[in-house]
Amino acid sequence: MYIWASAFLWLGIVLLAIGVVPALAFAFFLPQADPLVPALLSLTVAPLGAVMLLIGIILYLVVAFQRRR
Repeated sequence: MYIWASAFLWLGIVLLAIGVVPALAFAFFLPQADPLVPALLSLTVAPLGAVMLLIGIILYLVVAFQRRR
């Protein structure tokens, strides 16, 4: 179960990075460019990454609780 928790945590981090980093880069470094692709990434990939991160945290808490028992 620890492997699944770790996999979900990493997947959530990677998906959040894919969704948020391009949007921030376009906002700060290229404000005059058309932000359609970063906007679509942040609206489609970032929420999925947040869900995966939340599932990974829940699984990690379950593993930690089972080890204490």
